[in-house]
Amino acid sequence: MRFSDDSLARRLEAVQNRFMLEWLAGTGAELEHFGGAVAALDASRPELDFVNRVYGLWPEGADRVAEIAARYRERGVRGWFEPAPCERFEELANALHAVGAGQVGFHTVVYGDASGRPLPGIVEIDSTPDPELFADVLLRGHGVPHGARVRDRASVARWAELDAWRLYVARIDGEPAGAALLSLDADIGYLANASTLPEYRRRGVQTAVIASRIEDAAAAGCDAVCSGAAFGSPSQRNLQRAGLQVAYTKAVWRLH
Repeated sequence: MRFSDDSLARRLEAVQNRFMLEWLAGTGAELEHFGGAVAALDASRPELDFVNRVYGLWPEGADRVAEIAARYRERGVRGWFEPAPCERFEELANALHAVGAGQVGFHTVVYGDASGRPLPGIVEIDSTPDPELFADVLLRGHGVPHGARVRDRASVARWAELDAWRLYVARIDGEPAGAALLSLDADIGYLANASTLPEYRRRGVQTAVIASRIEDAAAAGCDAVCSGAAFGSPSQRNLQRAGLQVAYTKAVWRLH
Protein backbone atom coordinates (compact mmCIF):
# COMPACT_ATOMS: atom_id res chain seq x y z
CA MET A 1 0.00 0.00 0.00
CA ARG A 2 1.82 3.08 -1.26
CA PHE A 3 0.13 6.45 -1.49
CA SER A 4 1.59 9.85 -2.32
CA ASP A 5 -1.33 12.01 -1.13
CA ASP A 6 -3.94 11.75 1.61
CA SER A 7 -5.62 8.68 0.10
CA LEU A 8 -3.85 6.38 2.58
CA ALA A 9 -5.24 8.33 5.52
CA ARG A 10 -8.71 8.35 3.98
CA ARG A 11 -8.64 4.60 3.35
CA LEU A 12 -7.41 3.72 6.84
CA GLU A 13 -9.79 6.16 8.50
CA ALA A 14 -12.69 4.60 6.58
CA VAL A 15 -11.77 1.13 7.85
CA GLN A 16 -11.55 2.30 11.45
CA ASN A 17 -14.69 4.43 11.27
CA ARG A 18 -16.82 1.64 9.83
CA PHE A 19 -15.79 -0.57 12.73
CA MET A 20 -16.50 2.08 15.35
CA LEU A 21 -19.89 3.06 13.94
CA GLU A 22 -20.93 -0.59 13.70
CA TRP A 23 -19.99 -0.98 17.35
CA LEU A 24 -21.69 2.22 18.46
CA ALA A 25 -24.91 1.27 16.68
CA GLY A 26 -25.35 -1.43 19.32
CA THR A 27 -24.50 0.68 22.38
CA GLY A 28 -27.41 3.11 22.43
CA ALA A 29 -25.27 6.08 21.40
CA GLU A 30 -26.96 8.63 19.15
CA LEU A 31 -25.50 8.78 15.63
CA GLU A 32 -26.25 11.91 13.61
CA HIS A 33 -25.04 12.56 10.07
CA PHE A 34 -23.62 15.94 9.04
CA GLY A 35 -22.83 15.47 5.37
CA GLY A 36 -20.09 12.83 5.24
CA ALA A 37 -19.35 13.08 8.97
CA VAL A 38 -21.13 11.20 11.75
CA ALA A 39 -21.35 12.65 15.26
CA ALA A 40 -21.69 10.03 17.99
CA LEU A 41 -23.19 11.27 21.24
CA ASP A 42 -23.97 9.66 24.58
CA ALA A 43 -24.83 12.28 27.18
CA SER A 44 -24.89 9.63 29.92
CA ARG A 45 -21.11 9.16 29.46
CA PRO A 46 -19.86 12.66 28.59
CA GLU A 47 -16.19 11.97 29.39
CA LEU A 48 -15.88 8.83 27.23
CA ASP A 49 -14.22 9.86 23.99
CA PHE A 50 -15.29 7.21 21.46
CA VAL A 51 -19.03 7.56 22.19
CA ASN A 52 -18.82 11.35 21.89
CA ARG A 53 -16.59 11.69 18.84
CA VAL A 54 -17.03 12.89 15.27
CA TYR A 55 -16.15 10.28 12.64
CA GLY A 56 -15.33 10.94 8.99
CA LEU A 57 -14.74 14.68 9.21
CA TRP A 58 -12.54 16.06 6.40
CA PRO A 59 -11.86 19.59 5.10
CA GLU A 60 -14.80 19.40 2.69
CA GLY A 61 -17.03 19.20 5.78
CA ALA A 62 -15.47 22.19 7.56
CA ASP A 63 -18.65 24.21 6.98
CA ARG A 64 -20.59 21.77 9.21
CA VAL A 65 -18.26 22.09 12.22
CA ALA A 66 -20.24 24.93 13.86
CA GLU A 67 -23.44 22.91 13.52
CA ILE A 68 -21.78 19.82 14.99
CA ALA A 69 -20.35 21.79 17.92
CA ALA A 70 -23.76 23.32 18.66
CA ARG A 71 -25.29 19.85 18.74
CA TYR A 72 -22.83 18.66 21.38
CA ARG A 73 -23.15 21.81 23.45
CA GLU A 74 -26.93 21.69 23.55
CA ARG A 75 -26.59 18.23 25.11
CA GLY A 76 -23.93 19.38 27.57
CA VAL A 77 -21.15 17.28 26.03
CA ARG A 78 -17.62 18.40 25.08
CA GLY A 79 -17.30 16.51 21.79
CA TRP A 80 -14.05 15.02 20.50
CA PHE A 81 -12.50 15.31 17.04
CA GLU A 82 -9.61 13.34 15.56
CA PRO A 83 -8.87 14.92 12.16
CA ALA A 84 -6.28 13.00 10.14
CA PRO A 85 -3.46 14.75 8.26
CA CYS A 86 -4.68 15.66 4.78
CA GLU A 87 -4.63 18.23 2.03
CA ARG A 88 -6.36 21.50 3.03
CA PHE A 89 -6.06 20.54 6.71
CA GLU A 90 -5.81 24.22 7.65
CA GLU A 91 -9.45 24.76 6.65
CA LEU A 92 -10.60 22.15 9.11
CA ALA A 93 -8.24 23.29 11.86
CA ASN A 94 -9.49 26.87 11.50
CA ALA A 95 -13.10 25.71 11.75
CA LEU A 96 -12.34 23.71 14.92
CA HIS A 97 -10.52 26.65 16.47
CA ALA A 98 -13.43 28.96 15.62
CA VAL A 99 -15.91 26.86 17.63
CA GLY A 100 -13.64 26.71 20.67
CA ALA A 101 -12.03 23.32 20.22
CA GLY A 102 -8.47 22.81 21.41
CA GLN A 103 -5.86 20.11 21.03
CA VAL A 104 -5.66 17.67 23.96
CA GLY A 105 -3.49 14.81 22.66
CA PHE A 106 -2.26 12.65 19.80
CA HIS A 107 -3.31 9.32 18.31
CA THR A 108 -1.10 7.26 15.99
CA VAL A 109 -2.34 5.01 13.17
CA VAL A 110 -0.05 2.18 12.04
CA TYR A 111 -0.21 -0.21 9.09
CA GLY A 112 1.81 -2.89 7.33
CA ASP A 113 1.63 -5.98 5.16
CA ALA A 114 -0.30 -8.99 6.42
CA SER A 115 2.61 -11.38 6.82
CA GLY A 116 2.93 -13.94 9.58
CA ARG A 117 4.79 -13.36 12.85
CA PRO A 118 5.76 -16.06 15.37
CA LEU A 119 3.58 -16.40 18.46
CA PRO A 120 5.12 -16.28 21.95
CA GLY A 121 5.10 -19.86 23.22
CA ILE A 122 3.72 -19.06 26.67
CA VAL A 123 0.42 -17.65 25.36
CA GLU A 124 -2.38 -19.80 23.97
CA ILE A 125 -4.89 -18.15 21.60
CA ASP A 126 -8.54 -19.20 21.56
CA SER A 127 -10.03 -17.91 18.28
CA THR A 128 -13.55 -19.22 18.99
CA PRO A 129 -14.15 -18.00 22.55
CA ASP A 130 -17.43 -17.83 24.41
CA PRO A 131 -18.76 -14.33 23.55
CA GLU A 132 -19.69 -13.53 27.16
CA LEU A 133 -16.22 -14.52 28.37
CA PHE A 134 -14.63 -12.46 25.60
CA ALA A 135 -16.71 -9.41 26.52
CA ASP A 136 -15.92 -9.71 30.22
CA VAL A 137 -12.16 -10.11 29.68
CA LEU A 138 -11.98 -7.27 27.16
CA LEU A 139 -13.86 -4.84 29.40
CA ARG A 140 -11.97 -5.84 32.55
CA GLY A 141 -8.69 -5.41 30.71
CA HIS A 142 -9.72 -1.87 29.81
CA GLY A 143 -10.47 -1.12 33.45
CA VAL A 144 -14.22 -0.72 32.96
CA PRO A 145 -15.94 -0.63 36.40
CA HIS A 146 -18.22 -3.50 37.34
CA GLY A 147 -21.48 -1.59 36.88
CA ALA A 148 -20.51 -0.42 33.41
CA ARG A 149 -19.31 -3.93 32.48
CA VAL A 150 -22.73 -5.31 33.32
CA ARG A 151 -24.32 -2.65 31.12
CA ASP A 152 -21.91 -3.04 28.18
CA ARG A 153 -21.28 -6.79 28.19
CA ALA A 154 -24.21 -7.67 25.92
CA SER A 155 -23.31 -5.07 23.28
CA VAL A 156 -19.72 -6.37 23.16
CA ALA A 157 -20.75 -10.04 23.14
CA ARG A 158 -22.91 -9.40 20.05
CA TRP A 159 -19.71 -8.83 18.08
CA ALA A 160 -19.61 -12.62 17.66
CA GLU A 161 -22.70 -12.32 15.43
CA LEU A 162 -20.96 -10.11 12.85
CA ASP A 163 -19.48 -12.08 9.95
CA ALA A 164 -16.44 -9.88 9.38
CA TRP A 165 -15.46 -9.66 13.05
CA ARG A 166 -13.32 -12.29 14.78
CA LEU A 167 -12.93 -12.63 18.52
CA TYR A 168 -9.87 -13.86 20.44
CA VAL A 169 -9.13 -14.72 24.05
CA ALA A 170 -5.53 -15.19 25.12
CA ARG A 171 -4.78 -17.68 27.90
CA ILE A 172 -1.80 -18.31 30.12
CA ASP A 173 -1.74 -21.62 31.98
CA GLY A 174 -5.32 -22.11 30.80
CA GLU A 175 -6.60 -18.90 32.43
CA PRO A 176 -8.01 -15.96 30.42
CA ALA A 177 -5.37 -13.25 30.25
CA GLY A 178 -6.52 -10.89 27.50
CA ALA A 179 -8.89 -10.38 24.60
CA ALA A 180 -8.76 -8.88 21.12
CA LEU A 181 -10.78 -8.35 17.95
CA LEU A 182 -10.01 -8.48 14.22
CA SER A 183 -12.29 -6.72 11.74
CA LEU A 184 -11.97 -7.68 8.06
CA ASP A 185 -12.63 -4.81 5.64
CA ALA A 186 -12.05 -5.88 2.02
CA ASP A 187 -8.25 -6.08 1.62
CA ILE A 188 -7.42 -4.63 5.07
CA GLY A 189 -7.56 -6.33 8.44
CA TYR A 190 -8.17 -3.93 11.31
CA LEU A 191 -6.62 -4.87 14.67
CA ALA A 192 -9.51 -3.14 16.28
CA ASN A 193 -9.50 -3.57 20.03
CA ALA A 194 -7.43 -5.43 22.60
CA SER A 195 -6.78 -5.46 26.31
CA THR A 196 -4.84 -7.46 28.91
CA LEU A 197 -5.90 -8.20 32.46
CA PRO A 198 -3.65 -6.33 34.91
CA GLU A 199 -2.22 -9.47 36.51
CA TYR A 200 -1.00 -10.77 33.14
CA ARG A 201 0.62 -7.65 31.72
CA ARG A 202 4.24 -7.77 30.51
CA ARG A 203 3.92 -11.47 29.71
CA GLY A 204 3.53 -11.29 25.93
CA VAL A 205 -0.26 -11.27 25.69
CA GLN A 206 -0.49 -8.29 23.33
CA THR A 207 2.37 -9.59 21.20
CA ALA A 208 0.48 -12.86 20.84
CA VAL A 209 -2.91 -11.40 19.90
CA ILE A 210 -1.30 -9.00 17.42
CA ALA A 211 0.56 -11.86 15.72
CA SER A 212 -2.49 -14.13 15.67
CA ARG A 213 -4.71 -11.48 14.11
CA ILE A 214 -2.15 -10.57 11.45
CA GLU A 215 -1.84 -14.26 10.54
CA ASP A 216 -5.62 -14.64 10.31
CA ALA A 217 -5.98 -11.46 8.25
CA ALA A 218 -3.49 -12.85 5.73
CA ALA A 219 -5.34 -16.18 5.65
CA ALA A 220 -8.58 -14.30 4.95
CA GLY A 221 -7.01 -12.64 1.88
CA CYS A 222 -6.05 -9.26 3.31
CA ASP A 223 -3.02 -7.54 1.81
CA ALA A 224 -2.47 -5.25 4.79
CA VAL A 225 -3.41 -4.65 8.40
CA CYS A 226 -3.83 -1.45 10.39
CA SER A 227 -4.43 -0.36 13.95
CA GLY A 228 -4.24 2.67 16.19
CA ALA A 229 -2.95 3.63 19.62
CA ALA A 230 -2.28 6.61 21.84
CA PHE A 231 0.91 8.28 20.65
CA GLY A 232 4.02 6.86 22.33
CA SER A 233 2.04 4.27 24.31
CA PRO A 234 3.04 0.65 25.03
CA SER A 235 0.34 -0.36 22.54
CA GLN A 236 2.02 1.62 19.77
CA ARG A 237 5.38 0.07 20.63
CA ASN A 238 3.90 -3.45 20.57
CA LEU A 239 2.36 -2.83 17.15
CA GLN A 240 5.61 -1.50 15.74
CA ARG A 241 7.58 -4.41 17.17
CA ALA A 242 5.20 -6.66 15.23
CA GLY A 243 6.37 -5.01 12.01
CA LEU A 244 3.76 -2.28 11.51
CA GLN A 245 4.89 1.23 10.66
CA VAL A 246 3.48 4.65 11.43
CA ALA A 247 1.09 5.83 8.72
CA TYR A 248 0.26 9.16 10.38
CA THR A 249 -0.41 10.76 13.75
CA LYS A 250 -3.63 12.60 14.42
CA ALA A 251 -4.11 15.59 16.71
CA VAL A 252 -6.97 14.94 19.13
CA TRP A 253 -9.20 17.99 19.66
CA ARG A 254 -11.96 18.60 22.19
CA LEU A 255 -14.56 21.33 22.63
CA HIS A 256 -13.93 23.71 25.50
